[in-house]
Amino acid sequence: MTPVSADLLKEAKKLVETDRHEDYGDKLKNHQNIAKLWSAYLDVEISAHDVAICMGLLKIARLKHAHKKDSYLDLAAYAAIAGEIEERTDRHISFESEGERRGRMTDKAIKEWLKEQKKKGKNDTKTTI
Repeated sequence: MTPVSADLLKEAKKLVETDRHEDYGDKLKNHQNIAKLWSAYLDVEISAHDVAICMGLLKIARLKHAHKKDSYLDLAAYAAIAGEIEERTDRHISFESEGERRGRMTDKAIKEWLKEQKKKGKNDTKTTI
């Protein structure tokens, strides 16, 4: 027998992949539009990621009143959407492991150093750091 949690995740996956996309379009674009409206109304910068998280919090607030399957499904879907938005925007670096982050930072530092050396007229890129 499949655990209830696995069944809920399968249903939430269907919502994220098909149903909602057909109804509302691209998740990132939709959440960016909502973020712009919320930002204008609240006079505070809201990101598309913030929208997905806040929508999840709305579902949690509803669960305090009544435990409805739909709220659990939507909560799981909004968590997945927040993760997708994170990955599709500049915020995705938080998904990096520590080793990946160090490698990216080292690569960036080396490229900046080489650019500075080139500006100074030092074309010898064989120089060690």
